[in-house]
Amino acid sequence: MKGATRITKRNMYRPYLKDGIRLGLHTGGRGEEVVQLKWNMIYEKEGVPSYIMIANYKVERQKGEGFNDNVKPKFFPITVSLKKTLYDMGYEIKKGKDEYLLHPDRDDISYKTIIDNISKGFTHFYKLLNTGRNIQFKHLRKTYLTHLRIALGDDTKELSSHASDEVLEKHYIDKRIVDKAVKELNIFGD
Repeated sequence: MKGATRITKRNMYRPYLKDGIRLGLHTGGRGEEVVQLKWNMIYEKEGVPSYIMIANYKVERQKGEGFNDNVKPKFFPITVSLKKTLYDMGYEIKKGKDEYLLHPDRDDISYKTIIDNISKGFTHFYKLLNTGRNIQFKHLRKTYLTHLRIALGDDTKELSSHASDEVLEKHYIDKRIVDKAVKELNIFGD
């Protein structure tokens, strides 16, 4: 048929998609940070996973080659939900290994392709929910930082590696969620 367009379906599923989304939600990390996580970046305190330490890739890129020695690393606190995710992914067996959490065998694929697959896969499957909202993988960071702000207050910027509260407030904190949390807060338990 002349002029007909051929529609091809693309399979958006990847074996690492679920874990990539969970790590994005529970670390608040950017795609690059989530995909570059390794098991030996997880630090324990008294035999329990406590935090993940990773290079601050964004700031290192901004400073440029040769100026990265003074860039402080980023820390992801291991919350109850992140700990569950890590154990579900095999923490007990993998802890301490110099191996990526997501798609450890990277001979056939670049980390940028993995980031792209997670981002596009998340968007695709979220659209299937028909919520009427346009949510992307990057919005998981905003959700995480908003809830972290509710829990930690002004200390949030230390964990988010933002230089000022203004940047955090302007670009990452969802006021609707904060307002809801405050309205439901009962300090004295009455």
